[in-house]
Amino acid sequence: MDNSKRPINQIIARINDAAKHGEALVLTAEEVKILSKDIGDKVFIPVLTNEQVVQLVK
Repeated sequence: MDNSKRPINQIIARINDAAKHGEALVLTAEEVKILSKDIGDKVFIPVLTNEQVVQLVK
């Protein structure tokens, strides 16, 4: 299966394209539901480089 055809990947591609071009993006209610279902319960944790950690403790 071509994963680029999955609805979540099509939405993410649109988001990335809008970000690349500095444009706003409007999602449909159905697209919001798809995003919520696929990534709504995830927690994103930032990863820092050693240099960034050193800067934080200065």
